[in-house]
Amino acid sequence: MSSFSRTERNAAARTFPAVPIVMMPIVMMPIVDASLVVEWVAPDADLQGPASRLADTLIGERLVAPRLCLLETQNALLSGCRRGRWSGAQADLAQRHLLRLSLAYEDTPVDHQRAWELSRRFDEHPVYDMVYVAMAERLGTRLYTFDAALQHRLEHLPWVVLVE
Repeated sequence: MSSFSRTERNAAARTFPAVPIVMMPIVMMPIVDASLVVEWVAPDADLQGPASRLADTLIGERLVAPRLCLLETQNALLSGCRRGRWSGAQADLAQRHLLRLSLAYEDTPVDHQRAWELSRRFDEHPVYDMVYVAMAERLGTRLYTFDAALQHRLEHLPWVVLVE
């Protein structure tokens, strides 16, 4: 098990001292957000792209997400239908794939409260994105995301990882 360096802890503490971000050792049990899960299950998923390559490296790991991840991913599949990106039948198949993923949904009320605090701290960034961050912080693990805006907002946190 590795831990954050003193420099990383100090950098995060200096950046936003009012509501400290807990810097914890990274343990495997990564958090994955809906932007990444969509890339895994979408009918037009790039099987050679960065999301698939990351999935290959995470085989055998216990992946964790908030319950919201399931709903966000399902909504993205429906949005793809509405926009003509794929058919209803393709979305149904992707939905079945989604339900077979080995994701542990482990958010807590503590994560929801912390997500609110983080959202307020980071210029009212959407609280549903911050639930993932709060979970990663609580569990002391990495958050993998395809959401460049989220990663950019939190670029001072080395455990928020943009998949590219």
